[in-house]
Amino acid sequence: MSWVHYIWVFIYLALVSIVFILATFKKNKSLPTEENTPFVRRFFVLYIIITIAFAAIIYQLVDIQHVQGDQLRAINKKHFPQADTIAAKRGNILSDDGRLLSSSIPYYYLYFDTRVAALHKVNKNTGKTYFDEHVGELSQALAKKFGGKASEHEKKLRKAFRQKKAAYRLHPKAVSYLDYVEVKQFPILKRGAIQGGFSVKERIIRERPFGSLAARTIGGIYGIEGKGKNGLELAYDSLLRGEFGLAVRRKQAGKTVQIITKEPQDGIDVVSTINIDIQETAERALRERLTWSESERGCVVLMEVATGKIKAISNLQWNPHSKQYEEAQNIAVASQIEPGSTFKTLSFMTAIEDGYIDSTTLVDTQDGKMKFADRIMRDHNNRGFGVASVATVMHQSSNVGVSALIVKHYGHQPQKFVEGIHRLGITQPIKMEIPGHGKVKLKKVGNRDWYGTTLPWMSIGYEAQVPPIYTLMLYNAIANGGTMVKPLFTEKFLKNDKVYRTTEVEVVNPQIASANTIRQMQGILEGVVKKGTAKNMQSPLFTSAGKTGTSQIFEGGSKKNKEGKTRLQVTFCGYFPADNPLYTCIVYARDPKQGGTGSICGEVYKQVAEKAYILHTQQKDSIVASNWSLATAQKPYLPSQSIDTTSDSTLPALSGWSIDEALFYLENWGIKVNRKGYGRIKSQSIKPGTPIEEISQITLICENL
Repeated sequence: MSWVHYIWVFIYLALVSIVFILATFKKNKSLPTEENTPFVRRFFVLYIIITIAFAAIIYQLVDIQHVQGDQLRAINKKHFPQADTIAAKRGNILSDDGRLLSSSIPYYYLYFDTRVAALHKVNKNTGKTYFDEHVGELSQALAKKFGGKASEHEKKLRKAFRQKKAAYRLHPKAVSYLDYVEVKQFPILKRGAIQGGFSVKERIIRERPFGSLAARTIGGIYGIEGKGKNGLELAYDSLLRGEFGLAVRRKQAGKTVQIITKEPQDGIDVVSTINIDIQETAERALRERLTWSESERGCVVLMEVATGKIKAISNLQWNPHSKQYEEAQNIAVASQIEPGSTFKTLSFMTAIEDGYIDSTTLVDTQDGKMKFADRIMRDHNNRGFGVASVATVMHQSSNVGVSALIVKHYGHQPQKFVEGIHRLGITQPIKMEIPGHGKVKLKKVGNRDWYGTTLPWMSIGYEAQVPPIYTLMLYNAIANGGTMVKPLFTEKFLKNDKVYRTTEVEVVNPQIASANTIRQMQGILEGVVKKGTAKNMQSPLFTSAGKTGTSQIFEGGSKKNKEGKTRLQVTFCGYFPADNPLYTCIVYARDPKQGGTGSICGEVYKQVAEKAYILHTQQKDSIVASNWSLATAQKPYLPSQSIDTTSDSTLPALSGWSIDEALFYLENWGIKVNRKGYGRIKSQSIKPGTPIEEISQITLICENL
């Protein structure tokens, strides 16, 4: 209660008194007279008594809160301690087929309380304490398990025993659950906490079983079981963390016990859109090409045409300290780059939609050079393509041809061109699931930085900044007939193995352009791969459509590196199969020291596209890749029930088990596990009762497919 509250109490009392007096006199219909003077005197005596009583109460409140407050709060804290929080198990992040991408794994610190009375009990026959009789056996077990000499372990144990240490650490590092189970069967320790002094302290560590795969998109957390730091861990931190429980400590029968007043609620599992098999191919292919070309950094993203689901995303950047490529930032989502020739598609779509050109419109590219304002634009072949159609200009990626047409029709009305780009929907504000994403930036007509060269250079992908994933989103809209959908990184959310909610497809722009414009652009982009600059993207398995892009990097007022070579960034964005698109893919590399769009982006695109196409055609009715073993990853779960992995030599009936428990059990027998779906196990491919030694792998069918 603050002093402000006390002041309000006094004001309240005064007002009540005044109202009471007025009401009394109104009732008597007169001011004090000789006739009613006794009544008034009695009233004032009563009022004074009440005022004194209230003053005494307020004095006590002030004394208790401000004079004795600290002392009383200390006593309260001693006898009624504040509730401790109980951390909830953080939810897992899963791939599209239920494989673990990020999970909380328990590790254990092992402690030995040498003060336990049972250890000091003397054997009348030998004259030795229980500890002295068995410390040698414990030392040998520790040496065999953790290394070192048994004599050294015994020396340290005896010293701790003499000093009566309450928490002697048996091993300096935290150990796995299986190690903990093994150690608690060691001599002395197997008697438990009361008789053997053995105790553990659990430590939860967040780990990614598949290592660096999609690491930046999955994200990380601060510290141990901290808040999400980036990626999906940050985006869905509140769901993943769950709700903390509460507990208080009480003294009962001379012991301190923990009483749970509120049970913790485990976090919700996030099922991502990432397909591990495609993701592995994407990261391997990107790493190979970046290493070969000595690029500064790069990314590759694969999107499902119909839904916008991101099936693979890899972002690699060279780390000069570790001398390797790492996922240091989400390049595809956050980097705002000049897109180069991939932007030409937007320029021509705008002009076709406005009715100024079509795929057959002719333009003179001259000798590959054309002056706009005070600058000369050049084609990449330095000789031009003569008089060429719009389709040919795109196939050969003629800078002069694109800019000549755009300046011809929009030079006197540049605002209409900019509005046409906005109309496509690529600049529309979008809240993506990955925090910290970039956005498209276009110059505004009339601003100080709008020059006579802005329009022609913007038309070929300069004077604009576009994150790779936005370019992907635009090309994906062309692939599906004109509907622009937001990139999705999650499919659903699971609570206790049941679907808590699903992620719905979100339409950004229901129709980016007319059907006629879309058809013309689809034909043009298919021609780019068949006979243009993207011929290296051809695959024998399917046809592709897309556009290459190369742009110079201007930094510090120069486009040259320290060796005097022009710094470039290369891109390819396309979709496949061209006649019935399933996926859209973008590949980007910055500052390669050798190679170009075809040798870098082309190789990555083909490997990722072919992997996705093969998986789709061969396993379209399955959401799980075959022959995956948890042996390639850390064991992420602690069974909720006690499971004996050694006593029985035959396979039990796994129906009704959680997949966590089944994986834990089977992997301890060295059995490879294939699973379909998620949730509780419904059936198994091998009959219960089959001898364990005869089983090398098993398929588990879960409730939710």
